[in-house]
Amino acid sequence: MPVAVNLMLPYLFGLGGLLFVLCSGLEREAAASDRAALQGVASCLLFGVLVNHVLALLLPGIGASLCAGAALSVVGILALTAAKRALVARLFPAAWLVPFLVLYGACLYLVAGEPVSGWDARSIWFLHGKMLFYHGSVDAGGQWRLPSLVFSHTDYPLLVPILAAQIATVAGYWNEYLPKLSLVALLWPALLLLLSILGAKWRHALFLCVPLLFLGTWLTNGYMDGYLALYAGLGCFYLGRWLDRGRRLDLVTGLLSAGIVLDLKNEGMLYVLILSALLCLFLLVSRLGLTHLKGGMWRGGAIIVAVMASGWMLWERKKHLFQLHNDLRLGPESVERVLQRLSDGSLAVVLKYLYVVDNVNLSLGVFLLALVVTARHKERPRRGALFCAAVALIYFAGIVTIYLATPFDLVTFHLPTGDRTMLPVHIMLLAASFSLFDSAEATSALS
Repeated sequence: MPVAVNLMLPYLFGLGGLLFVLCSGLEREAAASDRAALQGVASCLLFGVLVNHVLALLLPGIGASLCAGAALSVVGILALTAAKRALVARLFPAAWLVPFLVLYGACLYLVAGEPVSGWDARSIWFLHGKMLFYHGSVDAGGQWRLPSLVFSHTDYPLLVPILAAQIATVAGYWNEYLPKLSLVALLWPALLLLLSILGAKWRHALFLCVPLLFLGTWLTNGYMDGYLALYAGLGCFYLGRWLDRGRRLDLVTGLLSAGIVLDLKNEGMLYVLILSALLCLFLLVSRLGLTHLKGGMWRGGAIIVAVMASGWMLWERKKHLFQLHNDLRLGPESVERVLQRLSDGSLAVVLKYLYVVDNVNLSLGVFLLALVVTARHKERPRRGALFCAAVALIYFAGIVTIYLATPFDLVTFHLPTGDRTMLPVHIMLLAASFSLFDSAEATSALS
């Protein structure tokens, strides 16, 4: 276990360091301030996680992906230290050593302090990770189609199972604690991003603590819902801030966060579809268009989108080969089920549970209250805040539609999961609320 703990983050950071090598000029923004440096470190780690995911899906075995990843990680670290020494010194100042270690230790304690216990955690993500570990490859010895695994949602993305299997491979064994270190690789960058948002404005600490309070045990129990919600909110916030300020680092961080969401759960596909459509719409409506994508934004955005698309497409290809299908059976026949449930009053039941019982009305109320406060100060809502809110509300409508379209009983099967499926809506609405009060230092586009 100590080996896995000591090597995981340097390995991912080395892979992520390729981001600054491939996107020249991005390091200037990351070295501009302490807050930008925190954002840069987190973005490196997230890029490393996504690249590692692609390697594991592309290469024939877990061992091969680790070897290739280690080689690329060394290249990334050497390239950073050789060509961008000032950036490395800025990203890791000596004064940050103790706080970084304390924060990392807190993540280890919170995540790995207890074994995997939740049903979905044991029966989906960490069961899949165990299969990858014992068979040594993503193909899992061809066992994905076993009838005994039908319950396990074998079509779910493998980002966390792959990380868990790799950590266990380095350690040499599997238990109910060690694989949860894969969650640290997601929690630590998220906390760094939250700290970078906070900066010196401690009066906004409430906005940053509320997401963690909302998510609570969903970040430690092995479920992916808490991480999906956290990165959905971060993706909205940073892409919204990019719409407001034009900083390339915000665009990169927002896209990387969206990439994590895409590879965590199937809901990520709905999120990314909504995010992409609204991003294009906001660019067109605000007349930013192509002129907003200055300099290296095309290159940086294209690289990240290529990595995101590669991981998703590779897994979709493998699902086709393994003949894995989602148990919700969404398709053309779903339209008939939606129309039937719209006519029998099911929509009112779904809305009552999700909007009222699961407290989406409270999160929406916080956003509306924040709008009132900004209006009283005679300030116009920023594009970023409206963007976050629009993604949240359309995502909510999308989840409601999926509930209506599925073949299972709503009351006994789907509605009890509303406390988890509504987490992204809560966090995105909170991100929208915070965006209204975010610093207005640079509303014009920056190169």
